[in-house]
Amino acid sequence: MARAHRFHLEVEGHSVTVQTRHAARETELLVDGKVVGYQRTPARHRPSATAFTAELPGDPPEPFAVTLHIRETAEDAPTCVLEIAGRSRPMPELPLARPGTLPPAAGRPALRSARRLLRSTLRRWG
Repeated sequence: MARAHRFHLEVEGHSVTVQTRHAARETELLVDGKVVGYQRTPARHRPSATAFTAELPGDPPEPFAVTLHIRETAEDAPTCVLEIAGRSRPMPELPLARPGTLPPAAGRPALRSARRLLRSTLRRWG
């Protein structure tokens, strides 16, 4: 299995994205670009599915659930399904890089990871 995947779907005018890193050991759920769910799995444990629940902003908020199904073999890609208002909708996988851009340099941490590290360090000192 590839080390990272991104699934994305536009729902009722809102952006819903599921991202995995490190062979699905870290999974994030984003709504309109903001992280609303995060799950980290220990290295020895590999789940067959990861589930999140969240709400789309609005008045009233619209609850939904997302399930990421991880396959047993490395050749099978994971699949992601969004459930909202009693309907299941498959989330298509998107490429991780924009067309015409170069992938990040190997060994260089992602900007989001650097931000998290900075925030946690500042919390401890402040």
